[in-house]
Amino acid sequence: MLFLRLVLGSIFIVCCLTTLTNGATLAKDEVEALKSIGKTLGKAGWDFGFDPCSQRHGWVDQSTRYYANNVVCDCSFNNNTICHVVQIVLKAQNLSGTLPLNLNNLPFLQEIDLTRNYLNGTIPPEWGSSTGLISISLLGNRLTGQIPAELANLRNLTSLVLENNGFSGILPAELGNLSKIEQLLFLS
Repeated sequence: MLFLRLVLGSIFIVCCLTTLTNGATLAKDEVEALKSIGKTLGKAGWDFGFDPCSQRHGWVDQSTRYYANNVVCDCSFNNNTICHVVQIVLKAQNLSGTLPLNLNNLPFLQEIDLTRNYLNGTIPPEWGSSTGLISISLLGNRLTGQIPAELANLRNLTSLVLENNGFSGILPAELGNLSKIEQLLFLS
């Protein structure tokens, strides 16, 4: 009986989410930003033949709590006709690229989670201009260099998880000005 309720509940949720996005599409400049971000990260499997906000065809998959392949949108803009990307969660994707510079091309992005990949390079200082970001998780990658002081510009940031990487240098004092921070993890 519980299984039947779970199945019916899941079907109901999928139908509701599909209904909410019917007619609403992702803004074209954000589609281009996703293409660029995917290329930089080394992400394969995003099917741009379908709207990224459709939650179908490889845009949403969270098989376990350790694996996720999700692009989540808010489609409530312009009388429910325009969507904007609010989350990119790509956990355990075996991504081996670098971090994209152009997160600010997704002006409504609130969360980026690239946990447990093989990303290398540094955190781009440009991320500090993505002022809508609330949560960043880069746990368990191969990132190096210094943590950029520009991250202190993210005044709404509540979570910054950078542990299990190869960062070096002094932690920027400016990060002490993040008044909304609730979770701050830097261990190597």
